Amino acid sequence: MTAPPSLFEQITRLDRLEAAWGRVRDNQGGAGGDGVGLVEFEVDLPTRLVRLQLSLRAGTYRPGPVRRVDIPKGDGDTRMLCIPSVVDRVAQTAVSMLLTPLLDGEMADASFAYRPGRSVQMAVARVAAHRRAGYGWVVDGDIERFFDRVPHERLLTRLERSVADRDLLDLVALWLDAIGMAGGVPGLGLPQGSPLSPLLANLYLDDVDDQIQGRGVRLVRFADDFLLMCREEVAAARAQARMAKLLADHGLRLHPEKTRVVPFEQGFRFLGHLFVRSLVVREVGEEEDAALPLADAARILAAHPATAATAAPNDVPDLLATDAGDDGGDRAPGLRVLYITEAGRRLAIRNEAFTVTEPGPGEGDRVEVIAIPPQRLDRVELSPGTDASAEALRHALAHGVAVDFVNGWGDGIGHLAPAIGTGRAGLHLAQARLALDGPARVELARILVDGRLRNQRALLSRLNRRRKQAAVADAGAAITRTIRKLPLAADVPALMGMEGAAAAAYWPALGKCLEQGWSFSRRRRQPPPDPVNLILSFLSGLLYRDIAALCARAGLHPGFGVLHSARDNSPALASDLVEEFRAPLVEGLALYLFNNRILDRAMFSRRDGACHLSAEGRKAVIRAWEGWLDRPVLAADGRRVLWRRLVAMQISAYAAHARGDRPYTPYRMDY
Repeated sequence: MTAPPSLFEQITRLDRLEAAWGRVRDNQGGAGGDGVGLVEFEVDLPTRLVRLQLSLRAGTYRPGPVRRVDIPKGDGDTRMLCIPSVVDRVAQTAVSMLLTPLLDGEMADASFAYRPGRSVQMAVARVAAHRRAGYGWVVDGDIERFFDRVPHERLLTRLERSVADRDLLDLVALWLDAIGMAGGVPGLGLPQGSPLSPLLANLYLDDVDDQIQGRGVRLVRFADDFLLMCREEVAAARAQARMAKLLADHGLRLHPEKTRVVPFEQGFRFLGHLFVRSLVVREVGEEEDAALPLADAARILAAHPATAATAAPNDVPDLLATDAGDDGGDRAPGLRVLYITEAGRRLAIRNEAFTVTEPGPGEGDRVEVIAIPPQRLDRVELSPGTDASAEALRHALAHGVAVDFVNGWGDGIGHLAPAIGTGRAGLHLAQARLALDGPARVELARILVDGRLRNQRALLSRLNRRRKQAAVADAGAAITRTIRKLPLAADVPALMGMEGAAAAAYWPALGKCLEQGWSFSRRRRQPPPDPVNLILSFLSGLLYRDIAALCARAGLHPGFGVLHSARDNSPALASDLVEEFRAPLVEGLALYLFNNRILDRAMFSRRDGACHLSAEGRKAVIRAWEGWLDRPVLAADGRRVLWRRLVAMQISAYAAHARGDRPYTPYRMDY
């Protein structure tokens, strides 16, 4: 039986080096110390790549000279860039392309720099989420000359824990040794300018990330800049001292002038954003930065009293919605969704991790985009043009990860989930008794319809505050009259009829609140004939699948509903529980997307008698959906929580009602 190729053998394959060259070429950059630029290298490309492959495999490869460039920094200091030769950048990129998906799954969730599928915007959103959870004291920290002081031996020891390939380790050591020859300190430093340095930098700090996170401390790190967020000042001071010791143990130190403990009320800057109280302001350039000192925080807050801006990821084609990493926080634990949206991408498996791959440069080649351990996923959505390997689907079943297949309208066309177990048989029996008990079923269905209608009325009231349209006010009054009639309904069909009567007033009134030339008069689902109906259906599908996943997580049987009757292959429970959330999460977001020009007409097309949404439009909606769910809302117990936490709380309350513990109360929007 042939042994699988080693990591070193995979890296030195000619097609791997060709793919690495393509990335080096796309990144542009100048010549290294040998003076050979990209144009000159490409003239004799096949020969150069074969020569590189042979020297790597024969063990005769040696790094060429680097070109040193000192870049002035704003504080008067300089940053040294060590630019490798083009041929060395190709070899280092090949290593980085193979090791990144392998090592990224090991790294802490609090680390955001240089990682696939992560961005500055996501780090900023994480800071805002921790602030909303009550972490109002911050250690604003910086590691002094981090890239210049990483100890090589300790770094290689850490790499060896994850990579046992001796040839590969020796190759990385060769590149590290080349720094001393470039004028650095022998045995220390990562060359800024090397394609491999970002990955090695994150790997070296990963142990620090793991040890500082938790115990009342929330970490957000972007390279050598980091925040430690705590609930109290004394805890922040302790966290700073602990961080100083951890860094010292790793041969590093905090920058004495750039590290401080500061409350949100005073404000601080991080990753080009100004954070003060609940406000996040993106800074644009030094001129704006100078015009926006922290002393002006009160003026900013006075101008924007209700603003709390957070950023959703917008620079990656596939979106991973992760939780806030807060074990005592306000987001539903464990509801992490991977949206695979780019046509041609595939969910696959490497070792024990899920991966997303896309077509590579050669025929039949696949390039890995991201790798995610199954423990970090709860649901996957596959858009049109994407697929999953049979191995990946079996892996999802084995780890309890639901997989949803959706069409271009956002409708679910297939759902893969593990079989319902018997561990919650008592809860399932309680649901069944509730569904079969006529009076109890009608009463709970009445509660659900009441929640839906009250939230419809509240949304119209909010939308009409500025518009003052009589037709919208009349629709609200009509819904009020229907709410008063709900106690008269003798059975579920009567309740459904009352809900339909309210909808007849609600949908045209909602359409009157549209701006920017969009129009809508009535709800039509299959197929959606216009952009507004399409977006309403798309968002409804996202809500439905999120609630179904949370119901499964709570141990509820998906088939036992009260408003929607149980029938084969129909999760009636999810259909019941979406009712109270449609107005705030679906219809409210849909109008926001249209009225604020987040969606434009170029994203829609019409063919075969139906409206269709472009791939770019689907990504825009998903980004907005995740950002919408990250907003705080007031729960019934007076706590401010994020929307996904509230949905999870309501599902738990439904389970308590089914068990007979306490009556169910739907979420109600305030006027």
